[in-house]
Amino acid sequence: MKERLLGFLFVGALAVVTWDFVADKLHQKFFAGSLWLQTHWYIPYLVVPLAALLALAFSFGFFRPKGPRWADAAALAATALLIYLTVGAAYSCWHYCF
Repeated sequence: MKERLLGFLFVGALAVVTWDFVADKLHQKFFAGSLWLQTHWYIPYLVVPLAALLALAFSFGFFRPKGPRWADAAALAATALLIYLTVGAAYSCWHYCF
Protein backbone atom coordinates (compact mmCIF):
# COMPACT_ATOMS: atom_id res chain seq x y z
CA MET A 1 0.00 0.00 0.00
CA LYS A 2 2.95 2.34 0.57
CA GLU A 3 3.93 1.97 -3.09
CA ARG A 4 0.42 2.86 -4.17
CA LEU A 5 0.44 5.91 -1.91
CA LEU A 6 3.75 7.13 -3.35
CA GLY A 7 2.49 6.53 -6.88
CA PHE A 8 -0.70 8.40 -6.07
CA LEU A 9 1.27 11.33 -4.68
CA PHE A 10 3.46 11.54 -7.78
CA VAL A 11 0.71 11.13 -10.36
CA GLY A 12 -1.69 13.29 -8.36
CA ALA A 13 0.80 16.14 -8.00
CA LEU A 14 1.57 15.98 -11.70
CA ALA A 15 -2.12 15.92 -12.61
CA VAL A 16 -3.08 18.79 -10.30
CA VAL A 17 -0.23 21.04 -11.44
CA THR A 18 -1.05 20.26 -15.09
CA TRP A 19 -4.76 20.98 -14.55
CA ASP A 20 -3.96 24.21 -12.71
CA PHE A 21 -1.74 25.35 -15.59
CA VAL A 22 -4.35 24.44 -18.22
CA ALA A 23 -7.20 26.04 -16.27
CA ASP A 24 -5.16 29.23 -15.87
CA LYS A 25 -4.33 29.41 -19.58
CA LEU A 26 -7.98 28.80 -20.53
CA HIS A 27 -9.06 31.46 -18.05
CA GLN A 28 -6.61 34.00 -19.46
CA LYS A 29 -7.40 33.30 -23.11
CA PHE A 30 -11.16 32.81 -23.14
CA PHE A 31 -12.69 33.89 -19.82
CA ALA A 32 -10.61 36.83 -18.59
CA GLY A 33 -13.61 39.13 -18.39
CA SER A 34 -16.16 36.55 -17.31
CA LEU A 35 -17.92 37.59 -14.13
CA TRP A 36 -19.50 34.14 -13.81
CA LEU A 37 -16.08 32.48 -13.61
CA GLN A 38 -14.85 35.06 -11.13
CA THR A 39 -17.89 34.40 -8.97
CA HIS A 40 -17.70 30.61 -9.29
CA TRP A 41 -13.90 30.29 -9.20
CA TYR A 42 -14.08 27.21 -6.98
CA ILE A 43 -15.45 24.98 -9.76
CA PRO A 44 -12.33 24.84 -11.97
CA TYR A 45 -9.85 25.34 -9.14
CA LEU A 46 -11.33 23.18 -6.34
CA VAL A 47 -14.14 20.91 -7.50
CA VAL A 48 -12.59 19.55 -10.71
CA PRO A 49 -9.15 18.76 -9.18
CA LEU A 50 -10.80 17.26 -6.08
CA ALA A 51 -13.02 14.97 -8.15
CA ALA A 52 -10.08 13.98 -10.36
CA LEU A 53 -7.86 13.20 -7.36
CA LEU A 54 -10.54 11.14 -5.65
CA ALA A 55 -11.15 9.18 -8.86
CA LEU A 56 -7.40 8.68 -9.21
CA ALA A 57 -7.16 7.47 -5.61
CA PHE A 58 -9.99 5.02 -6.23
CA SER A 59 -8.24 3.75 -9.36
CA PHE A 60 -5.06 3.24 -7.31
CA GLY A 61 -7.00 0.96 -4.96
CA PHE A 62 -7.92 3.28 -2.11
CA PHE A 63 -11.41 3.51 -0.57
CA ARG A 64 -12.17 -0.16 -1.13
CA PRO A 65 -14.22 -2.07 1.47
CA LYS A 66 -11.42 -4.46 2.47
CA GLY A 67 -8.54 -2.00 2.19
CA PRO A 68 -6.64 -0.58 5.14
CA ARG A 69 -8.24 2.53 6.59
CA TRP A 70 -4.89 4.20 7.35
CA ALA A 71 -4.15 4.21 3.62
CA ASP A 72 -7.53 5.78 2.88
CA ALA A 73 -6.87 8.47 5.48
CA ALA A 74 -3.40 9.08 4.02
CA ALA A 75 -4.88 9.38 0.51
CA LEU A 76 -7.46 11.89 1.77
CA ALA A 77 -4.73 13.87 3.55
CA ALA A 78 -2.60 13.85 0.41
CA THR A 79 -5.58 15.02 -1.65
CA ALA A 80 -6.27 17.86 0.76
CA LEU A 81 -2.60 18.86 0.76
CA LEU A 82 -2.36 18.86 -3.04
CA ILE A 83 -5.51 20.95 -3.38
CA TYR A 84 -4.35 23.38 -0.70
CA LEU A 85 -0.93 23.84 -2.27
CA THR A 86 -2.23 24.45 -5.78
CA VAL A 87 -5.47 26.35 -5.23
CA GLY A 88 -3.90 29.80 -5.45
CA ALA A 89 -0.90 29.03 -7.60
CA ALA A 90 -2.14 30.67 -10.77
CA TYR A 91 -5.54 32.10 -9.97
CA SER A 92 -5.70 35.80 -10.77
CA CYS A 93 -8.07 36.56 -7.88
CA TRP A 94 -5.99 34.89 -5.16
CA HIS A 95 -5.11 38.03 -3.23
CA TYR A 96 -8.56 39.61 -3.48
CA CYS A 97 -11.05 36.76 -3.12
CA PHE A 98 -9.87 35.26 0.15
